[in-house]
Amino acid sequence: MEFDRNKSLVKQELLNSLPEWWTEINPEDYYLVLTDDMDSLFSTKRLNTLFGVEIGGFYDFNSGLWLNEEKIDHGWKTPIFVDLSVGQNQLCFDNHRTFLNNPYRVNPNNFHNGRFNEKYNFGTLSLVCALYGGVEQMDEELRTMILAVDGGFIGYYNKGGKYSHINLYWLEQLGLTKYLLPILEKHDMKYFQDFSVEHGLYDKITISEDGYLDSPTYEVPDCKFELVQPIKKVFTSAYDARQRVKNNEKIIVSAETYQDQYVLNIAV
Repeated sequence: MEFDRNKSLVKQELLNSLPEWWTEINPEDYYLVLTDDMDSLFSTKRLNTLFGVEIGGFYDFNSGLWLNEEKIDHGWKTPIFVDLSVGQNQLCFDNHRTFLNNPYRVNPNNFHNGRFNEKYNFGTLSLVCALYGGVEQMDEELRTMILAVDGGFIGYYNKGGKYSHINLYWLEQLGLTKYLLPILEKHDMKYFQDFSVEHGLYDKITISEDGYLDSPTYEVPDCKFELVQPIKKVFTSAYDARQRVKNNEKIIVSAETYQDQYVLNIAV
């Protein structure tokens, strides 16, 4: 199935900054890689609804990449990482700020990579829903879910709304202002925090030593995964991260957690 990009809600200039592959995801050729939170899980569910593509991998930030050989067709299918700032020219949907060059990353920060506090501050789910549309038909609870997942609402209220203009900017770029801003205007931060607790949005997905996933509230794949790429996690400065690149360390994942401070996942 090929998605008509003219049906996307995202503003044209931002849309033009993204790679093209996201418009055609054939389940015979691709599989999804899930990470450990609800932003990733709900995004994969949306992609599954749209394209029929299945989860074939799980990325654990402590141990590394786990795959199910049957789901990935024994390596013949191509992975799409969902909510992961992966490098190595891998396909991914991502909302993080990173120094790793990857022309196949679908990430709003490709379009606007200014100061740290101006970075895209909603979840991957917001991005996926804006890219493919459908928000128009959603009820208020589902729209609230889009705002609540990954704490996208926080910047609008934090410090008395000092940085709310950044949230408003990104809502406009995504084409979601008329659908989501009325919900933000009607409530406060505590409402969203309570909503997140009630709906299990702070849940984490874990993987057992024998390769099975578990999560408290929502259904996760029940197949067995095998660890194929172990990693070590490193917290470091921007300078040290770039030195590691020069030294040809295989950095799989990089995300700027605070200004000029990075968490790296390095292949071992």
